[in-house]
Amino acid sequence: MDTKSPKEQATLLEQIHRTMSDSVYIFDVNEENLVWINERGVARYGYTLEEIRKMGPEYYTRTMHPEDIDSLRQSVKKSKDLKDGEVLNVEYRFKDHSGNYHWLSDRITVFSRNEKGEVATLLGVATEIDARKAYEETLKKTIQKLNLSLSAANMGTWEWELEKNVLLWDSQMYRIHGIPNNPDLSPLEEVWKRSNRADMEVVNMRVREAAEKHQDFYVTYRITWENKEVHHIRCYGKFMADDASRMYGVAWDSTEEVLTEQQIAEAKAKLISATKMAALGEMSGGIAHEINNPLTVIQARAFQLQQMVENNKLEPEKIKQSAESISRTADKIARIIKSLRSFAREGSHDPFEIVPVKKIVEETLEFCRTRFYNHGVEVEVPDIDPELEVECRIIQIEQVLLNLLNNSFDAISQLDEKWIRMDVKETEDAVEFYIIDSGKGIPEEIAEQIMLPFFTTKDVGKGTGLGLSISAGIIKNHQGHLSLNKDAMNTTFVFILPKTQE
Repeated sequence: MDTKSPKEQATLLEQIHRTMSDSVYIFDVNEENLVWINERGVARYGYTLEEIRKMGPEYYTRTMHPEDIDSLRQSVKKSKDLKDGEVLNVEYRFKDHSGNYHWLSDRITVFSRNEKGEVATLLGVATEIDARKAYEETLKKTIQKLNLSLSAANMGTWEWELEKNVLLWDSQMYRIHGIPNNPDLSPLEEVWKRSNRADMEVVNMRVREAAEKHQDFYVTYRITWENKEVHHIRCYGKFMADDASRMYGVAWDSTEEVLTEQQIAEAKAKLISATKMAALGEMSGGIAHEINNPLTVIQARAFQLQQMVENNKLEPEKIKQSAESISRTADKIARIIKSLRSFAREGSHDPFEIVPVKKIVEETLEFCRTRFYNHGVEVEVPDIDPELEVECRIIQIEQVLLNLLNNSFDAISQLDEKWIRMDVKETEDAVEFYIIDSGKGIPEEIAEQIMLPFFTTKDVGKGTGLGLSISAGIIKNHQGHLSLNKDAMNTTFVFILPKTQE
């Protein structure tokens, strides 16, 4: 039972009002004006109760933002139907005595009724929400900018409810998939009907894995529009840290990007082929010599056999020796031709295979040994362990090795001292190839650029400037590294290959 006197209760109420940070007021529904406001409201907005009361019917127009007056009048009208204990929430802008507007969040309830039981006055508690509204406005502008960026990038956004397996799209998602923006259509079903089956199997696997592990995923798939055009869609999705039941993401039409990548790949393949053919062209004289010498042997042995037949002097031992000589020589020519045919291929799609390092070196030297010998260039090759192997695309690695040997030959061909030395070193996980020549190194300003595409120090018509950049790319694709050893006394290029490819 409350034993406090009415005076004590009023004093307590005033103390509560003074300690509250909100503005508290009583509003007369019929007069549409205040009948009381707490000290906090007076101090915050600068109006005394007398000043507000004097405004009379102009209270709304003089203190409220013009855009909010109609909604406030509707709220007052709605408040007349409030039951005791019910609360009406409304937000509006209130102008203080200095002319500055403040956003208020107002909670309104019935304070008193007349003899007929109709609402007579309302009790309101108004909280200033300027900071929240400023944040909301900033967020709104950020979202508008984001939507503008997504639109400019032709990106769509999506949301996936995992538990219900419901996929929600924005309008841009329908557009890039060539699907009518119809709420009756299921995005999942429509994509499945139009997509490439093999692609979707990969997509489903990645998405399930991402859902199970709550991790991001990135996929690409093809979809066929109604006009039979095939479009390449790229999609990225991620989980938000505070919501494990939903995944959010973006998708975009990357058809032009994919076609451009294909054109670049085709152009790169043509450049690689041109570079390889240029290398073969430079060595054509030596290769012809490699083939002509064995042909001369074959002709000589064939003439020897012919003479035996004509003179009727068939000596079994000599016939056997000549036949064996012809067979060995033909095998040598066959190996050279096979190497030429293999080397002429692009090789980037060949499977990786375990290859003896000795085989790589010997097959490469078949192309250039005679040329170097004819120009007085001494080539020194170490003894290589026949058991030393590396996992690689042999055609590509031979191309790199041949390109480095040719570069050394071109660099030292006019020097008095002309030699090239190859060295092979084995580490625990890799094989290191060293190509060293009698040159005294490469100037710093040139060394910084030699790996760049189309950079060359050779005369016009003698170099494409692609050899080293292509070689570096090949070694990188083998998880290795190609570099110039700037600290070596003589010009030294090194490329490192891991023994196995992951």
